[in-house]
Amino acid sequence: MSTIQTAILDILESEQIAPSPSAAAMCEKIMSVHEGRVQAMLYYGSSLRAMNDPEKMLDFYVLVDSYLKTHRNPMRALLNYLIPPAVYYLERENEDGTISNCKYSLLSLRAFEAKCTKKAILSQIWGRFSQPCVLLYPKTEEIRLRVQRARADAIRHMASVTMPLTAERVTSIQFWATGFTQSYKTELRPEKSDSRSEEIVTRYHERYTGLMRALYGHANTGGLYLLPTSTKWRKFTCKTMWALRRILGKPTAAIRILNSAATFSGGIDYVLHKLKSHSGVTIDISPSQRKHPILWSPILAWKLYRRGAFK
Repeated sequence: MSTIQTAILDILESEQIAPSPSAAAMCEKIMSVHEGRVQAMLYYGSSLRAMNDPEKMLDFYVLVDSYLKTHRNPMRALLNYLIPPAVYYLERENEDGTISNCKYSLLSLRAFEAKCTKKAILSQIWGRFSQPCVLLYPKTEEIRLRVQRARADAIRHMASVTMPLTAERVTSIQFWATGFTQSYKTELRPEKSDSRSEEIVTRYHERYTGLMRALYGHANTGGLYLLPTSTKWRKFTCKTMWALRRILGKPTAAIRILNSAATFSGGIDYVLHKLKSHSGVTIDISPSQRKHPILWSPILAWKLYRRGAFK
């Protein structure tokens, strides 16, 4: 294992914290729903940043060993493989009578490892898990190491596709905000990509400074890191790939969200509301589309695209 990899893993391990009681209880419910299949869970998102805020929806990635054994439905398993991850919604009543809710995404452990590297064109996984998250309930020590190493790979890949976009001397905030801005532009998001990325990097400034030090050495007295020189060809190909990710990312995200409409009651209304909150665009749906959202998802995604939902 390289010195860089070891340093990044040390940073990831230092971030591990115990989940809140509500988050832990929700994890137990998810594991009971998919009994025996869960290999590890990753807790991330705004509810992690605002720990113990009951208004925040819990967000998890659930890493499993088999799509078919997890879903027990060949069609859902196939869709999870073709358009990962599968997204589910779950509620749980707390002891005080309040309701906690969560959105969790199912992905195989093997797919997670692959999607944290340059093998994955879209930045959905390696972009997201370059950011802080908490690894929960790994089934074995070997699995814990696999997940953490994959996350370290994600960070290194994010850095490699960010470096050609920046100046050769850059602060840690400028560097990581540039990369996350590009990643956010490939997703469906209600907020502006640049302001959101800078806010997150600033909040975890010490973390990203540590990552810069691990990747590129110490900063100078002005807080600037000296990056390796990128050739013109490298800069061109990097910008081209980010443009391709923007073209592919939002329609793919929309199809994935629409597919999730079949996983819980009222799902199609939930996802259309989510899309409207992200883009301001909505569509009317027929009884057949409401009943069979998976089959209709490509057509629904096209209609949303035509109305400007993915710009």
